Amino acid sequence: MKTNLKLLLVMCLVAAFSSCQKDHSNNTTNPPATTYDTASNSFFTASGITDTTQKRAIDDLVTSLKQDSLWNKFYAIYPMVGGSATTTKWNLLDPRDDDGAYRLTFYGQPVFAATGILFPTSADYADSHLTDSVIGIHSSISYYSRTQNAISGYDMGCSDVNYPYNELSIYSDAADTSNAADNTEWFGYNPNLSTPNTTGLFMLSSTDSNVVRYRNGEISGQSGKAPRQAFTNLTIWIGGSRQGHKGQKECALATIGKGLTNAEAATFYTIVQTFETKLNR
Repeated sequence: MKTNLKLLLVMCLVAAFSSCQKDHSNNTTNPPATTYDTASNSFFTASGITDTTQKRAIDDLVTSLKQDSLWNKFYAIYPMVGGSATTTKWNLLDPRDDDGAYRLTFYGQPVFAATGILFPTSADYADSHLTDSVIGIHSSISYYSRTQNAISGYDMGCSDVNYPYNELSIYSDAADTSNAADNTEWFGYNPNLSTPNTTGLFMLSSTDSNVVRYRNGEISGQSGKAPRQAFTNLTIWIGGSRQGHKGQKECALATIGKGLTNAEAATFYTIVQTFETKLNR
């Protein structure tokens, strides 16, 4: 009798051990499905992006902006991911195929790559369909450049003719009399400083009392005065500005939003740089 009981006990232990091994094996070979933020999922559906690395980087961008209370600071965020017009035209905040959602319309022949978009000639740009009068005087634009060059020209904005211009020149050469890129202006003021380093995140931002230019989250120029109540009533272009030369710098991300404080600009840069690093660009 004792022998039978011992044999039964051994058989039970073997069965339990086998079951544990099976459960462990299933967990290893079939890990839980990755879950993404609803905003990320909407963007993936619209853009058709399926690459796991790109999806995780975009989702981390979304969740980090929300966690740091920056998500609602923007009207449009263009991650420039996927290497084609089809994947890069979408506004991360509202990925509908509609002008009213501020999705991009491309003109000319921009050069699309996994690292971003290059606008090499005066005919190449992307129209955001978002006017400066809609975003108001307390607003911002940003452009992440991956290109080191000394080409004096505009990289983003409204116009080089209609006051108050509202445009960004990452690099400007005042000696270039054929180009007014040294007159980069945001709501009536020129916080521009020509810099030999043209890579990184460049931003123009206006708040109640200041118009500021940032590079990588740090102030590189400011007016010290409140923005002026004036608009071009023109849409913001990415890759250039009306009647202006092109800066010819590859764009790896662009945004249009509300004015940021110095602390918010620094936090935003950290989030964006993390995003770019995860994409190996």
